[in-house]
Amino acid sequence: MNEIYREALRPEKEEKRPVELTTERGSVYQYLPDGRTQRFKTATGELNEPQDTLVFIPPYDLIGTQAVKAYPKIFNGVENETQFTQILLEYAQTSGKTIRVINGKGVELKDAQEVATAGQIFLYFVDKNNPKSNFFLPASKEPKLGYSTYDTRKYTDEQGGTIRERHMGNKVIDIKYS
Repeated sequence: MNEIYREALRPEKEEKRPVELTTERGSVYQYLPDGRTQRFKTATGELNEPQDTLVFIPPYDLIGTQAVKAYPKIFNGVENETQFTQILLEYAQTSGKTIRVINGKGVELKDAQEVATAGQIFLYFVDKNNPKSNFFLPASKEPKLGYSTYDTRKYTDEQGGTIRERHMGNKVIDIKYS
């Protein structure tokens, strides 16, 4: 039988999907059937509510040079992963600053399905008090070893207000697939 036909008759390979990942500080993210994820924080024994989105930030050694060139006012003087991470954490933890997951057209991606169907995704770092400090960085939809986690969850609090939790986590050290 011709090799081309043999190849065509082979069963299609089942696509591997991540089912769990672990970060360097021991947090374990489980992928849920609806596409969301849920984080178990090993350090405290706490199981967090499911996150609406989970994306991955490339390490400084992959994007640091380009970030400094693209945004010299923000990243000028940054020379290593620790300094880079401190700037990013400020947007995740400081009032008046935030991080949004967006597609290439600048549209915010609000849940796991929107992230999964988007092309290239980015993180948009927003300083509401100083728009000149806003910037974009590429992100990954798929977990990769050495990339840091970034997850969000939007919910309604007891007073009826909308709250957005955002969490910039640690580097991925292990990924389990189906």
